[in-house]
Amino acid sequence: MKYLRKSRTVAVLSILTVGLTLFLFTYSTKRIHNHNEDVSITKRSSDLASLNVSTPTLSAAIEHSRGGREALLVTLVNDAFLPFTLSWLCNTRDMGIHSQVLFITGDSESTQRIKGSWPEVGAVQIDGVHPGDQEYSRVGYVELMVRRSEILLQILEKNIPIFLFEVDCLWISNPLSNLMSYRNVDIVVNAVSQRTNVIAGGFLYLHPTEASKNLWRALTVQLNKLGMKIRNSPKNAKVSESDNDQVYLSNLVFSNYGGLRYKVLSNDDYADGNWYKLSKERRMTLRKPYLINNNWVVGNAAKNKRAKEWGHWFLTENGECDEEKIQRVVKQGQVSGP
Repeated sequence: MKYLRKSRTVAVLSILTVGLTLFLFTYSTKRIHNHNEDVSITKRSSDLASLNVSTPTLSAAIEHSRGGREALLVTLVNDAFLPFTLSWLCNTRDMGIHSQVLFITGDSESTQRIKGSWPEVGAVQIDGVHPGDQEYSRVGYVELMVRRSEILLQILEKNIPIFLFEVDCLWISNPLSNLMSYRNVDIVVNAVSQRTNVIAGGFLYLHPTEASKNLWRALTVQLNKLGMKIRNSPKNAKVSESDNDQVYLSNLVFSNYGGLRYKVLSNDDYADGNWYKLSKERRMTLRKPYLINNNWVVGNAAKNKRAKEWGHWFLTENGECDEEKIQRVVKQGQVSGP
């Protein structure tokens, strides 16, 4: 009996020893893996310093932000978005913000047209911007978002507050003071209607804090990795909607990446394209928003058609500002549409 008890004790101790050894091996392996992953992320982040962002772009950003003392309103446009750009400039003509606006363009014609007609705004041409209509979640569109993220990171690293916007948007009133009023946050983002935990990728305000810089570095690393993955694909090839700037940014923001503090704007104040789909009765119950993003519709032609049908297009046929539209929408706040 003593021999049996001794044998059982030895067996139990052997099992415990094996179990403990396996646990320690698994824990050590996991720590090594996590360490390697952290080193990899840090290495990729350090590589961002060598991104190809031209000196004229950074010089223009510093100039139009008064050396970072004012927010820089910045957007990326290509030749297909030039009509939207010119309409938006007419829309916002009297809002007192043009001296803070920087358009980053992909072609000399757009740059010259913008500068020639609106000398107060900034316009800088860069390489790597695809021409033509770039449809959402296609390779060409995603590559534009990669380029935009790189540029914004370099501007943010210069300690310049950034107001990222897009020109396919109706401005009813100047939102800048409202956006700047949220002080104890690193980033102000816009909700996407009918979707939880998703924010708009093209409308946000970034304070140049260390947390916002870390966020944007992480976003740029992820987008660069995606860019490498799709770089040999046709420009019109579909990209999974789980892989884009909006998804990556939403995940980072809502995980409070690096201690990030954020404010999510309401669609009541900053409406998206679903506003156009509401009934007239429903719209009448809502307060007037600062602006309406002309999204939730695919393609520039459809956006152009919708804007014109609703009276939200500010260019006449001869390319001049439509004074009647400016008076009705901006001065009187009438946005009811057809």
